[in-house]
Amino acid sequence: MRPGIEKEEILGMLTDMDHSLEETDINLHEYLVEIRETMCLTHSSQLSETGIFLDRMEGKLPQFIKTELQAKSEQSSLKLELSF
Repeated sequence: MRPGIEKEEILGMLTDMDHSLEETDINLHEYLVEIRETMCLTHSSQLSETGIFLDRMEGKLPQFIKTELQAKSEQSSLKLELSF
C-alpha cells in the first residue's frame, strides 16, 4: 500500500473529469437546441391557429353587426307601425 496518490494519478482523474464535463456540456447544449426548436414550432403553430380563428371572427363580426342592426331597425319600424 502506498501512503499517497501520485501526481500522474491526479492528472489522470482530472483529465477524466474534464472529458466527462465536456461530454455533459455537449449533451446539454444539444438537448436545449431541441427544446428551443420544439418550442418555436409549437408557438408558430399556435400563432397560425390564432390567426385563422381571428380571421374567421373578423369575417363573422360584420355579418353579426349587420344582422343586429337589421333586427333593431325592424323592431323600430314595428314600433312605428304599432303606434299608428
